[in-house]
Amino acid sequence: MEISERIYNGNRAREVLDNESFQWAINEIKNEVTEQWKNSPARDEAGREKLWMLLQMANKLELVLKSTLETGQLAELELRHQRTLLERAKNAIF
Repeated sequence: MEISERIYNGNRAREVLDNESFQWAINEIKNEVTEQWKNSPARDEAGREKLWMLLQMANKLELVLKSTLETGQLAELELRHQRTLLERAKNAIF
């Protein structure tokens, strides 16, 4: 993936992660699933397993967005480094 694509995707991930509605929604999902899991009967193994999987999916969603954000940030650093090297090379030639 090109540096510009990584930066773009990272910026979009930041927009989602910083969005108050997304933060509220993901926390509501996690809290609701956790409460349902806590209140589920111990004999309902299949139901508890499904709730656990839902919680893991919510966590995975956040993890993927955070990873995309970090990848974008690293791409920005890489791009700045490349530009610095290019400027140094230009200055050394002239």
